[in-house]
Amino acid sequence: MLLSDIRCDGCGRGPNFVEWIRGEFSQSGYAEWHHPGIAFRDAGVPMSYDNRGRCERLFLALFGHPMPDNLSYLCPHCAQLAKEELPALQAADEGDDVRATPRHYVI
Repeated sequence: MLLSDIRCDGCGRGPNFVEWIRGEFSQSGYAEWHHPGIAFRDAGVPMSYDNRGRCERLFLALFGHPMPDNLSYLCPHCAQLAKEELPALQAADEGDDVRATPRHYVI
């Protein structure tokens, strides 16, 4: 039973037993588990509203499923994967960053 219900946004796994013990019973908490924005920023692709379309495409290319609306954590493996693969994916990304305007904003 997890005291903190966390799942990786990349692969969907929860912490293993050693990560759980360290995360729940130490002051450092889940230090190896980071928000996806940190991994993207460290890889040179900072997440912001202006480039969310690009980040969604890169997330899909990296992990094989759409980026969740509410991001929470990346496990250490997925954070390392993002750090290694995102620069090449960013260089190969040719899409535009224009997002569709939400219907309630259309005049």
